[in-house]
Amino acid sequence: MTPKQKLVLDFIKTYIEIKGFAPSYANIAIGIGLKSKSNIHRLVHELRKQGHLDVKPHLVRSVQLTPNTLEEVISL
Repeated sequence: MTPKQKLVLDFIKTYIEIKGFAPSYANIAIGIGLKSKSNIHRLVHELRKQGHLDVKPHLVRSVQLTPNTLEEVISL
């Protein structure tokens, strides 16, 4: 996992813990200081390929932590 991917994953975890729902790509971009939502899209889908996130296509705020990632968060 690259440092930017870790930053995105940590941001998503924290956002969900605080707000109770998933961030949009725009929220993630603002939260980690990037301007391009396409970069966020790329990072999120790489995390999905690695098994850290589930993403439902064509839905806003559909990013979810996978059960394995949730277990890692709980064990911390």
